[in-house]
Amino acid sequence: MSTLLNRTRIVLVEPSLPENVGSVARAMAHFGLSELVLTGSLDPTDPRARALSAGHDALLETARKAEDLEAAVAGCVLVVGTTARPQATAERVAIGPGTAASLAADHAAAGPVALVFGPERRGLTNAELRRCHQLVTIDGEPGACLNLAQAVAVLAHAWREAAQPAWQAPTRVAAEAGLDDVAALLMDGLAARGLIRTAERASKLHTLRRVLSRAMLTPDEAAMLRAWLAALSRQASMGRQS
Repeated sequence: MSTLLNRTRIVLVEPSLPENVGSVARAMAHFGLSELVLTGSLDPTDPRARALSAGHDALLETARKAEDLEAAVAGCVLVVGTTARPQATAERVAIGPGTAASLAADHAAAGPVALVFGPERRGLTNAELRRCHQLVTIDGEPGACLNLAQAVAVLAHAWREAAQPAWQAPTRVAAEAGLDDVAALLMDGLAARGLIRTAERASKLHTLRRVLSRAMLTPDEAAMLRAWLAALSRQASMGRQS
């Protein structure tokens, strides 16, 4: 498991609805998060929470209860608090989910990170937000808001994205001439089968060339396709002659 996902602690401060806790567990499991901590009196194994967890009872059973936020985030090297309220002062600037996830990924190597969510009705108080090292907000339309489980899902997705290795483009791509050869052979095959009219060959060739460019073929891949297409063309020609 990724270091970031393995070391992220989802903290729910005084949640009021068991159904929301169950939905949070479902979202966590989907995105690969497994550590859940709650403050307040709600029992995470409440049957209503189980019903909404979509079979992820184990995550609810291993959820930990903490006396307060301070205890819930004990030992964390980074605490990220969620808020729907505008935060833009010299000291407190809320960032977006992707930026917060990247920040958490940078800290996870040093220890656990916490992602804190407030009660459904009020969110985190100013005192609770001050306990957080960084604030994160999910941008949306004025007057609209996400419920607790939806907010967890959005941020959990950002966390998972940050935990995935970045896609690396091939270090070498096929030369333009190589792609032109592949495109020409493909067009010849389509024309021979009556799928491309002579009048539209030039425009279709241009379109096909763009498709091949986006594929980021390596030189070896382009050579392999060129050899296969040439072999198919020869077979088709021999078949017509016989």
